[in-house]
Amino acid sequence: MEKLLKKLVDAPGVSGYEKNVREVIKNEIKNHVDEIKVDKIGNLIARKGSGSPKIMIAAHMDEIGLIVKYIDKSGFIRFDTVGGWDERILPGRKVKIYGSKGPVVGVIGSRPVHLMDKEELKQEIKANKLFIDVGASSDKDVKKLGISVGDFISNYGSFDKLCGSRYTGYGLDNRIGCLELIEIAKNLKNFKGTLYAVGTVQEETGLIGVRGSAFGINPDVLIALDTGLVGDTPETKKSEVPASIGKGPILSIKDSIYIVNPAVRKWIEDTAKQNKIPLQYSVTNVAAEDSSMGAIIREGIPSGGVSTGTRYLHTPAEVFDMNDVKHVIKLMVAAIKNAHKYF
Repeated sequence: MEKLLKKLVDAPGVSGYEKNVREVIKNEIKNHVDEIKVDKIGNLIARKGSGSPKIMIAAHMDEIGLIVKYIDKSGFIRFDTVGGWDERILPGRKVKIYGSKGPVVGVIGSRPVHLMDKEELKQEIKANKLFIDVGASSDKDVKKLGISVGDFISNYGSFDKLCGSRYTGYGLDNRIGCLELIEIAKNLKNFKGTLYAVGTVQEETGLIGVRGSAFGINPDVLIALDTGLVGDTPETKKSEVPASIGKGPILSIKDSIYIVNPAVRKWIEDTAKQNKIPLQYSVTNVAAEDSSMGAIIREGIPSGGVSTGTRYLHTPAEVFDMNDVKHVIKLMVAAIKNAHKYF
């Protein structure tokens, strides 16, 4: 699974530019499902099986990124953020700009710290004060590279193994969920009902893709696979975020929008207990995920979120434990097989 996750990470997929990630998922599952289609907004919808219940498993394909906003006469590129960034970590980062002639490497620059006075050093770092340097001397040089306003920009980084079963990389939110979606579709056999494995677009910019796909499918239950906050690092209190990496899937009880459907909670909890899979919980007032939209689609779809705990979310160096991924896959394959008892 490590090689497949690296392939997913290496595929650029800033919100609105998910086509490369979609192609990886499509090629991996095409021989394991009965039908694949791409809807008008770009969601990948794969169907496996037939009949009731209809189970939708969604994993958003997009990652946070940047977008070209303006190119000045000296060849420096101003940008805007796509999704929720901690803008303090932007200066000095390498990025890739995806223009008409292929990816171009750039560096996010800022005013040198050596020249800042005490007041400047106290100021909050904002993206509108930063710029990207691609080594150009003029706007004409930039245009020759194929870069123009509206081009997407992703992090430039790598996927690496850490200690034991832990890994680091960028865009793991939500390439981890994409990996789990693929493996669930591959491993699911002999079940009642219909599985809809859906790769959604533009989750990071407003939970966009899941709305149309879930409306069209009208499933009996919806589970979103995503990454989740953990509180197992210094300076983060367990009382804020009780979950840890390496201790099993995280069931979202409450996020900033939605409280898990009781039937969904019982279904996931029963399945975890029956299969001796460790289960953690998340109760938070921050962030939301695709499952949050279930309650407001059609007459309301019973929904819930199952996440893989991940450190340093929305940074270029997120960290997770592969054992958690394996537990999510095992949990969801078992849950889909017994879904007919609950929905």
